[in-house]
Amino acid sequence: MRKHSKFITILLSALLAVCLMQTVFVQAFATENSATPDEPTGDLRPVSMKVVKAPESVTANDYENRITDSTFWSNVVLHIVYSNGEEYDVNCDGIDSEDGIVPPIAEINGYAGNITVHYYFKDDTVNFTVDYLYASYEDDNTISAEYSVKQVSDPRSITRIEVTKLPDMVFTKPLFTGSRDDISTGEEWNEWMKSLDVNNSISNHIDGMEITYYYANGEKRSVVVNSSNLRIIATVPWYALYGVENVDEYGNNLYFAVTDEGDYKFSISLNSDGRDGTVYTAKSVDNPNPAVKPTSTEDTPAKPEKPSGNISSATSDVATKDNAGNNNTTNGTANNGVVATGNFVTPAIIATVMILAAAVMFVLKRKHTF
Repeated sequence: MRKHSKFITILLSALLAVCLMQTVFVQAFATENSATPDEPTGDLRPVSMKVVKAPESVTANDYENRITDSTFWSNVVLHIVYSNGEEYDVNCDGIDSEDGIVPPIAEINGYAGNITVHYYFKDDTVNFTVDYLYASYEDDNTISAEYSVKQVSDPRSITRIEVTKLPDMVFTKPLFTGSRDDISTGEEWNEWMKSLDVNNSISNHIDGMEITYYYANGEKRSVVVNSSNLRIIATVPWYALYGVENVDEYGNNLYFAVTDEGDYKFSISLNSDGRDGTVYTAKSVDNPNPAVKPTSTEDTPAKPEKPSGNISSATSDVATKDNAGNNNTTNGTANNGVVATGNFVTPAIIATVMILAAAVMFVLKRKHTF
């Protein structure tokens, strides 16, 4: 019985020695051949980047072509692979800011990298491109990832406007008579422009005018424009493009164009899309209180569909931010809510060594009892 115990003791001791050597070898190999985010070595660079998680749709402002869903980017995740084998899942919260977000390996070859995004709207789809600049601008040191999602209209997008109060100014002379559409191009057009007196321009004197604007959901609000809130974007005697910023708590800006139509008449259009065919008559010495006509006979736009809550793909190792702005993860973090991925064999080896050591001690204890 003692011979068997001695044999078992020798066998377990040998296995213990082998496991210890393997542990030392693995740790030494990993230390020698891996780069950390703080100490990149060699020709380190990102070799691939792709979107691995994103919502299937996003709520956007149709009028301004602007994403209005504040949670959208926090639900977009990139997977980045570096040339040294390191892989990260990167949460895109904050990527639409001016400076973008900090990549998982913040600096490569002395240059601080950044990840930014730009997007455009086409055919009820939002197409965005994520760019990761990881080194000098002078070289081709950028990798990109593209993705598209369905656009869902924000119910608080501004869809149409109308004048509900005329400008305060009482005009004494029309800017021109007749229709400017009857004027041909060329020299005749140039002479006509030179003859216009901007002091008689309705489009350049709209203080006191009230604009009522309608949301996609049918709600409406009004704003009275004047020199304190108007921003002049472009102007000529017969036309002016204006902006009124932050007209509501939803971040909407109001852009509209006013066009002189001749004979004390003018039109107004949302953005700079051109004249919509509805004409208003301004105040004049001969007609100081003209009626205000509605700008459009269109039906109230139907309520848009609600944004989809479906997710095209999901990962469990996605970093999120709590209300205090701290990064929270389920599997370790790197910069800006970055989650490291990979196979961790060292804990398993250590556990095996501890089990073998316990077995050896158990056998030795039994041997002393015989």
